[in-house]
Amino acid sequence: MKKVTAQPLESSFVFTHGTEIERIEHHCQDGLKIYVDDVQGESGCLVTFENSLGFRVVDERDLMEYWPVCSTPTGWLFNIRGGGWLDQERTRSGSLMLEMYPNVKEYLVTGVNECVSVFSVEGPILLEYRP
Repeated sequence: MKKVTAQPLESSFVFTHGTEIERIEHHCQDGLKIYVDDVQGESGCLVTFENSLGFRVVDERDLMEYWPVCSTPTGWLFNIRGGGWLDQERTRSGSLMLEMYPNVKEYLVTGVNECVSVFSVEGPILLEYRP
């Protein structure tokens, strides 16, 4: 497996002490919504992927290949450039996603416990919300 390479996504939401995934909602019309809270409960960000192609929720301890590249000092929202879940899908014989959506990208929303990996052709939309 390749080493994970990632780019932190710029945002006005800075969570110095880390983040926690508070809630995840998926609706066909509204897309995937990930509610991200500051670990101290002081602020929050709603991350929306309007047309996600797939997502998974995994405890951070099971994503060791992503660390330290995708750790809190670096950010909390990342575009995974290589070595992640999408690269695993490239080699899986039953997957047609890359043939159907050649521009798909992998994103990672990190929390101190759960993390959410997302496949999407479009980038996330970030909005403030109060925890």
